[in-house]
Amino acid sequence: MATSQLPLADDLYLAAHDSSRARCLLTPTTLGLGLGAALLAELVLWRRLEVRDNQLTVVDERPTADPPTSAVLEQLLRESHHRQVRDWISFLATGVAAELVERRLARAGLVRREEKRGLLGVKVRFVPTDPALTGWPGTRIRIAATRGELLDSPDLVLTGLVLATGLDQHVFVTLEAHERDHLFDQLRRRMPAPLQYLVGHAEAAVGDAVMARRA
Repeated sequence: MATSQLPLADDLYLAAHDSSRARCLLTPTTLGLGLGAALLAELVLWRRLEVRDNQLTVVDERPTADPPTSAVLEQLLRESHHRQVRDWISFLATGVAAELVERRLARAGLVRREEKRGLLGVKVRFVPTDPALTGWPGTRIRIAATRGELLDSPDLVLTGLVLATGLDQHVFVTLEAHERDHLFDQLRRRMPAPLQYLVGHAEAAVGDAVMARRA
């Protein structure tokens, strides 16, 4: 895996939070769908998982060196009769992915736990410890786009998930049309097919969730 940035799902989590108020820019469902797809993509990058069309296939049962992805891999092995991509993205979006990512970020000291008491009990949220952290994943991609640079596989997936979740309205709003075209061209031509499948399923799941809220 690339080591030039945080794990993919962590980057997406931070990118989804406003740098000034540390609030999430996405609904919990949309964030969960994005993080679920990101964790599965991490397993592809760890060479533990393959994705073909709508199916997940475990190709290496060994745990990774990372607790969250190892936990997802262990669950996949336990539920070997369920291998539909959309089913797993939806399952991870129920709060599983967010909890795994928040724990990983907390262990790294990048988020802190906050509790707020109200009439309905205690509300817990995780807040980035440094506001600059939330902006960096998007900034990194914008810089690459403005310079015409090529993204590595994790950042290609991050770009795809930013678009799939609607975060591009916040993250890529300052990009010129030709810079966006540069990113889109890379997504079409350079992102490996298994990762394209994951991003596509995440985008479809987000679209279904939006339609369900409007119904």
